[in-house]
Amino acid sequence: MSWREYSVDAEFQFNPQANPAIDAKAEFARRAELSASARRRMRGELDVRYGPGARQLLDIFPAGDGRGPIHMYIHGGYWRMGDKGSQSLLAEPFVNAGIACVFPGYDLCPQVSLDQIVAEVLDAIEWTFRNGARIGDPSRLYLSGSSAGAHLCAMALAHDWSSRGLPGDLVKGATLLTGIYDLEPVLEISINKLVNLTQDRVRDNSPVHHPPRRRLPLLMEVGGNEPPGWQAQTFEFADVCRTAGCDVEVLVLPGETHFSILRSLAQADHPLTKAMIAQMLGG
Repeated sequence: MSWREYSVDAEFQFNPQANPAIDAKAEFARRAELSASARRRMRGELDVRYGPGARQLLDIFPAGDGRGPIHMYIHGGYWRMGDKGSQSLLAEPFVNAGIACVFPGYDLCPQVSLDQIVAEVLDAIEWTFRNGARIGDPSRLYLSGSSAGAHLCAMALAHDWSSRGLPGDLVKGATLLTGIYDLEPVLEISINKLVNLTQDRVRDNSPVHHPPRRRLPLLMEVGGNEPPGWQAQTFEFADVCRTAGCDVEVLVLPGETHFSILRSLAQADHPLTKAMIAQMLGG
């Protein structure tokens, strides 16, 4: 079923913070606490600049002998909140498996446009590839992101990297966590008071209209306790990616909400974590 079947209840279906059963503020606070604890346990290089914007900074967590894959995780927040520092809790299971992690920040709406945010994330990916030898193996670069971060990952998969003088297959695989891929419902919800998305920019910024440029393995996840309209966004984009020739696995995780998945992903024995590590390590 299409997400459009649920558009009459757009605020509940497409604004995760509008769910009265979820205490988003408490979730964010817990995530920040766990991330601070993780940073104390790991060696890392924090606030590495990749661009001129105030938030165009990276946190880097190396792994093992420095020759393993590189995993870049892009945070969510519906393009108007969130920060890289509150995501560090996700690094440990990957670092322990020999996978270096990179967490980019980016400037937020309404200070910048969504188009600018997409451009900044592309710059972060380019910087990571060009400087990858100091982090891990740049020929094994993988992306993931949650919510708006999944949208930004999907936009990166559609980018023509050769236009930057980079390999077309720069990204080897990706995991898209509980994302939004058709931006039309954003026009109808309160989020847009800060995002300032206009109808003329919806299509250019919607991954459903811009499938991955090359075939690659994709994991796509959505929580079993998320609204059906939000879940439908994942199913529809998965079909778009399959039509483009990608190997797509969709995981609907029972009991997970939009916000709980990140704490679950920080657990090495979680099925999604294990699937992501298997993707990056090649089996």
